[in-house]
Amino acid sequence: MTKKDNTILIVDDNSNNLKVVSGVLKEVGYNLRMAKSGRQALGVLDKTVPDLILLDIQMPEMDGFETCLKIKENELLTQIPIIFLTANTDAKSISKAFEVGGVDFVTKPFNSSELLARIETHIKLKTQTEELVYQNKTKDKFFSIISHDLKNPLSAVIGFSELLEESFDQLEHKDVKKFIHYIHESSKFSIEILNNLLDWSRMQRGNLRSEKTNYNLSSLLNSNIEGHMPQASAKKIKFDLDIDEDLIVCADEKMISTVIRNLISNAIKFTPNGGEIFISSKQKFINDKKVVETEIKDTGVGMSYEKINKLFKIEHNVVSKGTNNESGTGLGLLLCKEFISQNNGNIKVESELEIGSKFIFDLNCSS
Repeated sequence: MTKKDNTILIVDDNSNNLKVVSGVLKEVGYNLRMAKSGRQALGVLDKTVPDLILLDIQMPEMDGFETCLKIKENELLTQIPIIFLTANTDAKSISKAFEVGGVDFVTKPFNSSELLARIETHIKLKTQTEELVYQNKTKDKFFSIISHDLKNPLSAVIGFSELLEESFDQLEHKDVKKFIHYIHESSKFSIEILNNLLDWSRMQRGNLRSEKTNYNLSSLLNSNIEGHMPQASAKKIKFDLDIDEDLIVCADEKMISTVIRNLISNAIKFTPNGGEIFISSKQKFINDKKVVETEIKDTGVGMSYEKINKLFKIEHNVVSKGTNNESGTGLGLLLCKEFISQNNGNIKVESELEIGSKFIFDLNCSS
């Protein structure tokens, strides 16, 4: 990450101080926002979330301490490091600066090298903290899936196989067939979870990078649809297809196959018996760039606006049962987002409760 990627908010009621500090920071490439009062700073923060705040203590109406407390009341802003700019070096002022949530202070008149060093240090610390938080969430998600989502289908396999072993001679043929079906479905779900977990684990370790090649997306879509026919037929779900031929894209074929597999599987899961799934794939221009846009739309239960906003975020465990009580982990959609992103594409969702959901992703056409 370069300094151009970092935004700093400078808050000082003295125009000369703003000019001097902004001059130093501009010279090394930081993006800047400025405010001449605490209230003005809060207004800026309503529109922009900076990476760091430089905050003067002595200001009229609302001083730096009060401004800092107000900033920390907003959950979206609590992790922003605040460095106080102060001419007061007495122990009481310095102590209060830390009490209200500051991470450091720089005395006026400041030394440019010291100011830049402190800013760089705290931005690095913030980045490292965010990475640790993300890794912990990833680990929690991983263990949650292993301990709960994977345990359930494996327990079902063990339970039904034990019943078959112990009571095979007493069971009617239809019951034997039913138990075998349960074992098959539970095993299939376990494999799906394991495949996603393996991809997820490799991705988190940095061992999974996209290897882009040119290939026909329409062929990949059709093969995945064919592979899901038994799953769809079991619920009497029909596919309505509008896929152009020869849609040549430049992307990692295995990754995109995983995306398609997860999206079709989800569409089947959340579509009721006898429903329809619409799949289209067309070449089009988005922002003057030629792409292939693919839509996978179910006629299922749909999602609320609140759930849509949580879908692709690891900190939210968005797991729902299918229309036939099918299980899920929520991991598949996280993989979809990451894999599409690694292939320079975009993915979004549109949904209405009781009407259905539509997932749309685009990939670059081959050059």
